[in-house]
Amino acid sequence: MTTPLIREWMRTLIEGKIDPVEVTWFDISSVDLMTPGNAGLLTECRPPFEKCVVLHRGPSKTHASYDVMMVVIGDDPSKPICVTCWKGPTGNMPRRVPMMMYTIIDGEIKYGPAGDDPVNEDEARMILGFVASWYRSLVSGCEAYRPEVAPTFTNRRKIAQGKKPSYDWHTVIIEPQKPKSESLGGTHASPRLHDRRGHLRKYKSGKTGWVKACKVGNAALGTVFHDYEVRAA
Repeated sequence: MTTPLIREWMRTLIEGKIDPVEVTWFDISSVDLMTPGNAGLLTECRPPFEKCVVLHRGPSKTHASYDVMMVVIGDDPSKPICVTCWKGPTGNMPRRVPMMMYTIIDGEIKYGPAGDDPVNEDEARMILGFVASWYRSLVSGCEAYRPEVAPTFTNRRKIAQGKKPSYDWHTVIIEPQKPKSESLGGTHASPRLHDRRGHLRKYKSGKTGWVKACKVGNAALGTVFHDYEVRAA
C-alpha cells in the first residue's frame, strides 16, 4: 500500500493521460525541504530511475499545507535531466512551473529552460533545492513505490472496455548506505529480475561515485517491481 498523497496525485496523472506504471513514486513529505543552492548533492547524486515523480506536502511561509509535485526525466546529468513542477496550496488547482533542465559540466551545475517558456531564477533555484532535498532523502534512507496493473479478470475486462484498471503497489525500504538488498526470491546467485536503483557508493580510497540504475536477475524466475516512500532519517 502506498501513501494517501501518492494515491491522490496518481489520480491526477491518470486524468492527464499519464500511465502511473511508467514512473517510480517518492513521497518526501517527512523531509524538510532544503534551501536552494546545495551544489554538493546535485553534483554527487543522480536520479535512481529514468522516470520519477517526487511529492511533498507540508507547511510553507504563507500556507498551513502546501503541495509540490515534481516529475524528473533522465538519470545521467552529463546529459540534460528535465524537471517539471506543479505547486500550490493543498486543495487548490496547482500551478505548473515551466519545464527546466540541468546538467553537470566539469563539476559545475548548468541549468536553463527545457522549452519555449522561460524559468525565472527564483523558481529555478527552488526546483534545484527540491531536487537536492530528494537526493538527501535517498542518501539517508527511504521507501519508494511503483504500481503495476493487478492481473485480475476484472482488470482485463476494464482494459478491454477502455476503462482505468486497478493497481497493485510494491514497497521497498531503502536503508542508508546498506550494502545488501532484501531477499528477492530464488537464490543469491540467481534472484528474480528486478531494478537495482542508482546509488552513491563510497570506495576504499575514500572517493565517492554514482552507480547507475540497472536491471539484474533472472527473468525466468519472475519479476519484482519496486516503489519508494521517503522517511526522515
